[in-house]
Amino acid sequence: MDRFTSIMLFAGVGCFVFAFLLSGLYPYLITDAKHQEATIAEVAFDVTSEFKQLGEAYPVAFAAQFPDQARRALTTRALAGIPAGDPRIEDSEKAWREAHTLALQLGRDLYVGDACWHCHSQYIRPVANEEIRWGPPRTAAEENNALQRPVLFGTRRVGPDLTREGGLRSNDWHLAHLENPRSTSPGSVMPGYTWYFREGWQVFRRIDPRKADINDLDPGTAYPYPGVYDTEEEATEAMERVRANIDPTLASEGERLFVGESKGPDGRALSLVSYLQWLGTWSPKPTASEE
Repeated sequence: MDRFTSIMLFAGVGCFVFAFLLSGLYPYLITDAKHQEATIAEVAFDVTSEFKQLGEAYPVAFAAQFPDQARRALTTRALAGIPAGDPRIEDSEKAWREAHTLALQLGRDLYVGDACWHCHSQYIRPVANEEIRWGPPRTAAEENNALQRPVLFGTRRVGPDLTREGGLRSNDWHLAHLENPRSTSPGSVMPGYTWYFREGWQVFRRIDPRKADINDLDPGTAYPYPGVYDTEEEATEAMERVRANIDPTLASEGERLFVGESKGPDGRALSLVSYLQWLGTWSPKPTASEE
């Protein structure tokens, strides 16, 4: 009996020591702990198309949040008129990366600060067919970056898992969901993050009366130009710039321009959406030895 007790004690201590060592060694063996952790700048190097779309769709809020970068980050339309090899192209890409870096950092801070992690998980469990609902679990290599420190597995899953959220929905969907969650997800218990939106003034173009008649549309239908300005005067100046750039053969379009009250996201909202659109899109580049 004494011998049996000694064997059990030895086995128990041995298992404890083995588990203790394994808890430290196993993560190193199966993860990228042996590789240097990617910085936020490295993670943000490949700018998502959604981030550039946010910058072009909301230029005023983008410039207010990233003033230095906004002056150099060129839109797709602006780039179309620049010859290949022009240094402005490279500087523009650098500016987009800088802004993307700042947006991801701020977006993650807002995600944590506003307790998004409390109702949304970022952990797809390899059980219960969760891959069918949310996609493949995040690999250890994907976790090896500064934006995953500390990890945001979440506390529960009231809303959907966001591990692979990037690119699943449009920017407009995310912004509408932030302002009024039930407008996109009926029955949602998520509160509206209305403080991420500001009232202001915007340039609109009223629909051509002939097109409205042909398509049986309300003749009062108007289409907004990108940018919500703080004052009516700023919006009026923007309207005059738009009017000055209209082709003379389309002068009637300039006559249908007007300034009206509007509401739009601020730079914090753009940053939070940028972070959501990044989730699940990054993977480390292979090293020279791995290639």
